[in-house]
Amino acid sequence: MPKAPALIGKLAETFVGRRARVLRTDRIAPDFLEVEFRADPPAGGWQPGHEVQVRATPTEGRRYNVRTVEASDRITILAVLHGDGPGARWLQRLHPGAETTLLAGRHVPLRLGGTRRLFIGDGSALGTLDAYASADVHAPAVVIETPSASVDQLRSRWPRYRFVPALADDPGATIRAWLDETLSREDRVEVDGALLLGHAQSIQGQRQALVSAGILDRRAITTRPYWATGRTGL
Repeated sequence: MPKAPALIGKLAETFVGRRARVLRTDRIAPDFLEVEFRADPPAGGWQPGHEVQVRATPTEGRRYNVRTVEASDRITILAVLHGDGPGARWLQRLHPGAETTLLAGRHVPLRLGGTRRLFIGDGSALGTLDAYASADVHAPAVVIETPSASVDQLRSRWPRYRFVPALADDPGATIRAWLDETLSREDRVEVDGALLLGHAQSIQGQRQALVSAGILDRRAITTRPYWATGRTGL
């Protein structure tokens, strides 16, 4: 959730800015908005999982990841509408025909370990998780903690994924309960890699649980925090 002087933001737009027009917006669940853009591709073209940044305000940036690439210049981004933060306000101002600027360089994919991977995250990472997990036919589990009001609709759209309801005052608690129960089972599914995204403090606990249980070496776990307790909202 970077902050920078307005002049720095303008310079970033000059060097890595991609002109984009909103083609559609779709509230796929109460807390999630999917936006399709027609956007000038960066060097190497758009890729699923591609990180983009927007200037939600003149001095505040927000990062999102491309969920799907529909054509060389058509991409979708899926974002959680979390509270009343700058990113949520920016997203809700979008409408078909609106023009904006996406900041993006050449795609740098996440380095994932193993071939049977566990994917874990929260609503802030749903688009990224889907970008990677949808291409991984061997993934034994994709577990995502989201606001409870959206769980049923997300389950209907992605029946392969396990969606669990988040507790408003204890992020990561329901995933940790699922992980503790899974690790205690004798018939647990074996994995050789993991991708953990979303809430920083939750990621730390999840990684420690996997390592302490002897399931994975730390080097086989890829992490990326998107937000942290006590920081400015999304």
